[in-house]
This record gives sequence, C-alpha cells and structure tokens, in this order.
Amino acid sequence: MEKIQEAVNAGFDAVLFDAGKLPLEENIAKTKEVVEWVKKTRPEVLVEAELGYLGTSSTILKEVPEGAAIELEDLTKPEDAKRFVQETGIDLLAPAVGNIHGMFKDVPNPNLFIDRVAELRDAVGIPMVLHGGSGIRNEDFIAAIQNGISIIHINTEIRLAWRQGMERALAEKPDEVTPYKLLLAPIEAVKKVVTERLKLFNGIQ
Repeated sequence: MEKIQEAVNAGFDAVLFDAGKLPLEENIAKTKEVVEWVKKTRPEVLVEAELGYLGTSSTILKEVPEGAAIELEDLTKPEDAKRFVQETGIDLLAPAVGNIHGMFKDVPNPNLFIDRVAELRDAVGIPMVLHGGSGIRNEDFIAAIQNGISIIHINTEIRLAWRQGMERALAEKPDEVTPYKLLLAPIEAVKKVVTERLKLFNGIQ
C-alpha cells in the first residue's frame, strides 16, 4: 500500500497492485483496500490488479517459475475473475492465461490459452492487461488482442534489447569511454523492438 500511496500522491494517473500469488479471498481483501483508498484520494486514478501467479521477475529464464499458472487448471477462472472485479472495483484486470514474467532466451514462452482470454473478457467487462508478454509468439499476441486484451507488457524483451545493444557497442568500440557515444546503440535497439511491437499490436504492416 505504501508504494501505491506514494505513486498516487506523486501524481501518477494509474497504479498496479499485485497480490496474485495470494489465495483469492486474501487477494480480494487486499486489493479492495487499495482501490478504496485510491478512489477516495483521487477518483480519476486507474487501479490495475493481478489475479493468478505469473512468477516474480523480469529476467531471462531457464525454467518456468515455480508455481506459475501455465496449466489449464491453474489459469484465472472466469467465475473468480468476475467476483474479483465486482468485489474490488478495479479498473483493469491482469489475469493468468499461460503468460509468465520473464522470457526464455532461445525458445518461445508457453502458448497462451486464447479461449480463456475470451471467457474472461465476457465475464469481467473491463479492459484486461497481458503481463509477461516478452517471448510470446506473434500469433498469440494477435489472437489475445482480438479476444479481449487491451494492454501488453514486454518489459524483459526491452531490457534484453538494451543489453544486447550495449554489448554490441562495447564490442565494436572497446576503447570508447564517452557514455553518449556508447548509448546510441542500446537506444536504437530498444526503439527497434518497441516500433516492431507497436506495429504488430496495432495491425500495421
């Protein structure tokens, strides 16, 4: 709650509260407390919350995070999502639909359960956010958007592009010590990833 309060008081127009690893009842109680405080303090601020466990770290993965919901029986259930939204009053829902935080270096992340995305869309009636988008197949992104996903997070993919760009710059200019001369490569690498993703997500060829 403390970080949420800091963000709201600093002027941010949206906050994310993640208690997705907790049991449903506890997640509802904690998320509801956050929503009530935010809406009382600044009603216009959007509150996003996670339902279902996706792992904890935006890193390069060697294996699926322990406890992450990537099997059908572990995904966010429509009836739970409907109750969660109704009882907490959140504005945006981040469900578990086969997505995980972080990405595998050499292989795609697990497939998304697109049918579950559609079921959740019909159940909750609010915009949904896909966390853990890094490493997901393009066809899954497109299908997820078509079936109800409104926002996609690709944090790890952007971080990886930055690092690889910096590694190339250092390899090409091993004696360079001027920061702005080295930073151009990682900046361009990030721009390339972001541009490609924005085009894909918006159906631009």
